Amino acid sequence: MGTTMNGASVLGIDIGGTKMALASVDPRGTVLHRSVVGAPAADAGRMVESLLELVDGGIASARAAGLDVEAVGIGAAGFILKDEGVLMSSPNIAWSMVPLRELVAQRTGLPAFLDNDATAAAAGERLAGVARGLDDFVLVTLGTGIGGGICAGGRILRGHRGTAAEVGHMVVDPHGPECGCGRRGCLESLASGTALEREAVRLASTDERSVLHDASCSDPASVTGEMVASAARAGDAAAAAAFENISWHLGLGIANLVHLLDPQMVVIGGGVSRSGDLFIDAVRDTVASRGLPDLVRDVRIELSTLGGDAGVVGAAAVAWEGIGAPLSN
Repeated sequence: MGTTMNGASVLGIDIGGTKMALASVDPRGTVLHRSVVGAPAADAGRMVESLLELVDGGIASARAAGLDVEAVGIGAAGFILKDEGVLMSSPNIAWSMVPLRELVAQRTGLPAFLDNDATAAAAGERLAGVARGLDDFVLVTLGTGIGGGICAGGRILRGHRGTAAEVGHMVVDPHGPECGCGRRGCLESLASGTALEREAVRLASTDERSVLHDASCSDPASVTGEMVASAARAGDAAAAAAFENISWHLGLGIANLVHLLDPQMVVIGGGVSRSGDLFIDAVRDTVASRGLPDLVRDVRIELSTLGGDAGVVGAAAVAWEGIGAPLSN
């Protein structure tokens, strides 16, 4: 473990539906210390107490390692009122209108900052990821759902209330499948990890040659994205077709984002991006074929390089930004 700038660091916390991760992160985005706890997502009170205990432990561990903790950044899935520091609502977690920033600031006596997890991840990509130092890029995160983050003119775009870049709820097929939000044909319903699993089950259930056939017929809920990726790598036609289908819709959505925002790069992150070798070329091909040639020709489409640290580095980047540190080196 090393330190920089006389041991200056911030804590970055990534809150998800199954776990909460924390890291001490230096001004260049280097992770110096990590810890993870489970998320008691069905109990809002226990979620808050677990978060505060995680922060207490993170500060103690950082200080024991000779690090000066200057601020705390929090990234959470859901709709965030950034200026107020309030989490309005969050998928898969039973809490609403929680003043997370104030709770953490009171507990620690440190400046605290709250942002949407995908927006925070965009800040992390600019600080230490594949988009390091870029002024104009878009991040699309693929997981259970789809999130997004936008950097425009060197600033992370948050919008009027702080809910900008909900790219997963851009409608790309009004007659498409129902989305978790209740509407039809959102990008999330067609290109997320959940969509990948659904497509694989649909295709494998009618293909007796598929290694996913039996599970798709007897227990569709047991088919995971990891299983689909493994099958696709082994040459399974149904699994490969599922990736092809989500790639087409993802490419269509990205082409729309490029037309709208004129980015230098589109970064694909989130858990599904770990299987990016199976779909990145198809996404690039779709963007090239569906986008306006003069607008999409020079746009790089890349996989995130931050891996499992994307959430905590992103939250840390929000903290560094909040206390006035630059978001790139």
